[in-house]
Amino acid sequence: MLKSLTKVMAIVLLLALLVPSATAVLAQEAVACDQDYSVQADDWLSKLADKFYGDVLAYPAIFDATNAAAKSDSSYATIANADLIEPGWKLCIPSADDAQAMMGGAAPAEAPAAAPAAGGGKSYVLVPKNLGNPYFDAANVGAQAAAAELGVTVTYQGSATADATEEIQLLNSLIAQKVDGLAVSANDSDALVPVGKSAIEAGIPVVSWDAAIAPGGRTVHINQATAEGIGRGQIELVSKLIDGAGEIAILSATSTAPNQNEWIKWMNDELTKPEYADIKLVATVYGDDDDEKSYNEALGLMKTYPDLKAIIAPTTVGIAASARAVQDQGMVGKVAVTGLGLPSQMREYVKSGACPAFALWNPEDLGYLAIYTLNAIASGQIEGKPGDTFDAGKLGSYTIDENGEVLLGPPFVFDPSNIDNFQF
Repeated sequence: MLKSLTKVMAIVLLLALLVPSATAVLAQEAVACDQDYSVQADDWLSKLADKFYGDVLAYPAIFDATNAAAKSDSSYATIANADLIEPGWKLCIPSADDAQAMMGGAAPAEAPAAAPAAGGGKSYVLVPKNLGNPYFDAANVGAQAAAAELGVTVTYQGSATADATEEIQLLNSLIAQKVDGLAVSANDSDALVPVGKSAIEAGIPVVSWDAAIAPGGRTVHINQATAEGIGRGQIELVSKLIDGAGEIAILSATSTAPNQNEWIKWMNDELTKPEYADIKLVATVYGDDDDEKSYNEALGLMKTYPDLKAIIAPTTVGIAASARAVQDQGMVGKVAVTGLGLPSQMREYVKSGACPAFALWNPEDLGYLAIYTLNAIASGQIEGKPGDTFDAGKLGSYTIDENGEVLLGPPFVFDPSNIDNFQF
């Protein structure tokens, strides 16, 4: 059953249950608060560490400084579980220098420890491209549902920005912790191969999902739909929206995102067909999965190409930002937005006409399938080789294909006739 994303944003299972002793500060000794911070609905400690220090792994400084401050001032929160902070809590944010000193005088070298599984079950880590992204948060909902069914623990960890270097740093730390399995959405297909290979050599299965790690760096890839089907489907959809003629543009995520680039390749191939001879792709731009940058890129496309008929944004951040830009500029009915998005994000824009139709698979099912696949490999049910078949709970049986991939299923088109039927 689909769940509302608002529940996801309130509680995100991200950090460890206990601060690693190697980096923990002696919480009995209070430090000066450089500033106070009131927790917002979509906050978590590593996100705040990235905001204030530029390092997601510096979260123990905020954890310990706040608990220390609470001993003498009850207005500060007492944080019992680093996974759970509540809106309205008052946190103590130490200065960058104090935070560095608290972390041992250097940037922390370890990721938050993956939480141990209840009852001695296995412990896996779900790694999104970036945190604070509703699409990945929805995938985590499915991952947690799978974890509950399987009796394992899934920790949700990532950086605040979609950056391959930060992702590699996190994965190296998780390998050092000897977690039981990794489910990773890759920011760079090729760049993550060495770290993925290191994990596999250490006996840690690696399942990539959403965006693939290239072969050699993962055991199996969970594909939400075929890249060809997604790419061709986007052109078919936009053609219907603009009556088969006019200028279109693509607003993608990062320039290195493997799934985005593969979809765009098939979009370009589809455009070579005779039935699309009157459609012209004028630009492909990148919003880096950042709302503000994506919004500005959409504004730039409409300004640079005054005859633009449509924007395809195959990214949940980009499609919402593009639709908002069209709506804000009074271009509804003149420029149509489509792509891949979440019903909860896009409902307003579908109803306003800024985004008449868009597509997506169920991201909750994607996260659910990723964990079932990872557990099947980690528990020895399958080896993760082509031809292996396994059970994925409510989703049924799946078989790994000759390319080492598992296919979730075809995308679904959302429009005014059905948008209110979906809550994720």
